[in-house]
Amino acid sequence: MKIPDNLKWKPTGKTLGQGGQAQILEVIDKTSDLDQTYALKPLGKNKPKQAYQRFYREIEAIKSADHPYIIKIVDHSSEGDEFNFYVMELVPDAVPLKSLIESENNPFFRDAVKALSFFIKLADAIYYWDSKLSIVHRDLSPANVLILTDGTIKVIDFGLVQIEGAETITLVDEGLGTIDYMAPECGSGAGGNISGKSDLYSAGKILWSAVTGRKAFAREVPIWRAMSLQNIFPDHPMTWHLSTTIEKSIQSEEYKRPLPYEALEFAKKTLEVVERGYPPIELVGKRCPVCGFGELKSDTGWVAWGKAAPQGSVYFECNHCGFYFAQDKVRHEQSVNRGRPEETLEERFYRR
Repeated sequence: MKIPDNLKWKPTGKTLGQGGQAQILEVIDKTSDLDQTYALKPLGKNKPKQAYQRFYREIEAIKSADHPYIIKIVDHSSEGDEFNFYVMELVPDAVPLKSLIESENNPFFRDAVKALSFFIKLADAIYYWDSKLSIVHRDLSPANVLILTDGTIKVIDFGLVQIEGAETITLVDEGLGTIDYMAPECGSGAGGNISGKSDLYSAGKILWSAVTGRKAFAREVPIWRAMSLQNIFPDHPMTWHLSTTIEKSIQSEEYKRPLPYEALEFAKKTLEVVERGYPPIELVGKRCPVCGFGELKSDTGWVAWGKAAPQGSVYFECNHCGFYFAQDKVRHEQSVNRGRPEETLEERFYRR
């Protein structure tokens, strides 16, 4: 696509990728002496009316964004112009998360600290555009999150953005979004409330993909059971700490998910727990949380303070350091199971 000569943007001849309606071109500013490059996203001519409406909704949604993890727009056309476009900042050496997940250089693979740090950045961006801009991205996926060399992120491609209170713009016969990461209520023809919790659903799927190095799928239950972190990484229990964040985020019903701010705060707390070396709840009752060396045994009698064990509790003693404690059995089992459903035939298929 030829860029009009009256614009200050000149193509370098390099194509950066494919947007929803056109190729994204690398450009430079003809009026500047700097060698800085940018990304220009054009919209072709003779598109349906809805395509132009959505294009300018995307511009309107993110041009006012002021957040370190959201891509910035530096120039754009106006509705009714002959050439429709917007220009974004271009971050050198930024890589789509999708490429990292599919490579052998995934920095988040099996790394609970890095994966949680990534999720916190993504959740922070979601909380910002949910609370400050009143928009829903609707198409968060590994392809739409760039990883910078310093470990920060940039969320891109707001082409399916939904503005609070505005009518959803749908193109005829369009395949909406990345189905394996999209919340159920965001799918074409789906009902239900679309909110910041919808983007949080996608973020939970993305976190699972980042830490496992695998592509997600358009279902939730396998990630709770057959494809849980406990099953994928039986020898790396620190990754299990991520399970609660993932499972709370990808509830199929929107009302069961936490608010973006709640998920953000919970992830920060989880990161602190991981960095301090606390074992996951699944290991409490197996490995001593004090010395980390001994095994917890429950075959000794309750001797604490000379009283009987509290009703409904289970008691343990470390066979190495002697640490002795009781735990509420019901609450422990609830924490481990996290309200997961019984295994289905679908799960058994994934587990084979």
